[in-house]
Amino acid sequence: MSFYIAGTGSALPEKVISNDDLGKIVETNDEWIRTRTGIRNRRVITNETLTGLTANAARAAIADAGIDAGAIDLVLCATMRGDMVTPSQACLTAEELGVVAPCFDINAACSAMLYCLEIADSFISAGKASTVLVLACEAMSKQIDWSDRSTCVLFGDGAAAMVLKKGEGLLGQTMVCVPNGKTIFTPAYDGESPFSTVEKRKTALNMDGKETYKFAVNVMMAQMEAALEKSGLGIDDIDYILPHQANIRIIDAAKKRFGIPDEKVLTNIDAYGNMSATSIPVLLDENARAGKFRKGDKLLMVAFGAGMTAAAAVVVWNK
Repeated sequence: MSFYIAGTGSALPEKVISNDDLGKIVETNDEWIRTRTGIRNRRVITNETLTGLTANAARAAIADAGIDAGAIDLVLCATMRGDMVTPSQACLTAEELGVVAPCFDINAACSAMLYCLEIADSFISAGKASTVLVLACEAMSKQIDWSDRSTCVLFGDGAAAMVLKKGEGLLGQTMVCVPNGKTIFTPAYDGESPFSTVEKRKTALNMDGKETYKFAVNVMMAQMEAALEKSGLGIDDIDYILPHQANIRIIDAAKKRFGIPDEKVLTNIDAYGNMSATSIPVLLDENARAGKFRKGDKLLMVAFGAGMTAAAAVVVWNK
């Protein structure tokens, strides 16, 4: 019960890439993409920076929480890669905001935002922080091979933020990793060392779709059940489920397994594709600003990602 979500915000690139647009650069079409993934459009960074987008999302969350940036005493950023290798994206964004506080990034792929909630809970419970800014941002367009139709159709870019304040709102959470570096991976840039004898690798995202699907469906079920057990709740007690937006088929499999009504499961994958760690907080912000949530609603968030990581959290909406 260490924190509640006091404010949310999000920011997206202006450029919209449709399935028809992708059909002009790879052998694919709208019907092929949409029926297999549920995706129609995605946002892609052009002249924006992750720092600029993330700072805008953070400003919206800070305003929504009704606080000053000076009240923030910890900044966590969920991202696979920021604008720089170092400093961290958390540091770059804090500089834009004028926040002076400990800052660091978390790389747990698509599960990273929920990993950040676990870390924030630990800091707040230990009395080391009382107001935490959680950021999530991804530039997936800079990581994928745009000639590979199996991956380039799936991803989008974006940023989101949450302000967490000490109080009652967290009911239960869980996170896990089943170590696996082969199913989804992006090689790092190898540099130009004259002493290296290793052949340089292509630095694009690689993914085994079938293995990812099998892992995702099973681990989502397990993490949802674990988070519910820690919360002392059943699935019928949950008002809304916010799943990672990777593939509509994975989400539909979870709904079928638990017998969850369609209206309880929130999605925006059709508009944005898979934004990795950014997917859930953008979904949260959009629905919060649309007035979807009422005070006391119980929300279940669940994600999975490369590594292979997974996490879930149950929170009470207290705004």
